[in-house]
Amino acid sequence: MSRKHVFRKDNLLQLGAIILTLVVFGAAVFAVSRMLNSRNETDTLYTRPDNRPKITYNGKDYVLRNNLESILVMGIDETEDLSYSDKFQNYTQADVIMLFVIDRDNNTYRCLQLNRDSMVPVNRAESSLNEELVTMQLALAHSFGTTDQARCENTVEAVSGMLFDLPIDHYVSLRMESIPILNDSVGGVTVTIPAGMEPADPAFTEGATVTLHGDQAERFVRSRMSLDDDSNTFRMERQRQFITKWRELAVARAEQNSDFVMDLNMQLSDYLVTDMFANSLSDFVSQLTTF
Repeated sequence: MSRKHVFRKDNLLQLGAIILTLVVFGAAVFAVSRMLNSRNETDTLYTRPDNRPKITYNGKDYVLRNNLESILVMGIDETEDLSYSDKFQNYTQADVIMLFVIDRDNNTYRCLQLNRDSMVPVNRAESSLNEELVTMQLALAHSFGTTDQARCENTVEAVSGMLFDLPIDHYVSLRMESIPILNDSVGGVTVTIPAGMEPADPAFTEGATVTLHGDQAERFVRSRMSLDDDSNTFRMERQRQFITKWRELAVARAEQNSDFVMDLNMQLSDYLVTDMFANSLSDFVSQLTTF
């Protein structure tokens, strides 16, 4: 399936809304429909084809419901400048992987946070005509591909295979180096420091309440190898805390400042890769209500 990276300056509001609702590596979806024009009565909801996938479990068949839309959100650890590279294998990894499933009938959503260390079949074939599946960490799926789009698509395929070939409709990725921008956009996220974080930052003493600033936010969200507990599970717990606190502050900022979404979007645009066209973004966002 052909997917494109689309960013249009004349649709900053829609794209900014998606960034606020999805891209912040799992920030819970919040209401932005008030920023958009109301849907026309002739507009149609997303509907899957009749040949929807079926999963058989304990002798019972389960068919994917209509009017569900899935979006894979990735936080990318990019240590190489791949702007002018056509190298197929590289060192970019998906550090944060979250799948949002939107129920457009009931205006609800579910978010599944996937462990980057999950061992799954990953396609590492250079030609799209072939398939070479090798079991490796899910994060490494993003390491194969000559373009940002191809790397995202490879991760989409790996996640889909991991989830019984569940179709994934769209992807959004944001480079992890943008974490300080996200953090500082809301004046700094205040977190409670869990045990064992001192090696990452002297201010990270157990039980301390710290308002993160600049690169400190990235250390809180990403630190791993320098810690006694270097598990990704521990890091995922910190990510969830940061996400929850950031969301609360972002909602308040958006309500107080009508330019907040657009300003943040402009700051993040260089870090963003997505296959969602502007009209799809608008259509999707306009379905959201307060959850």
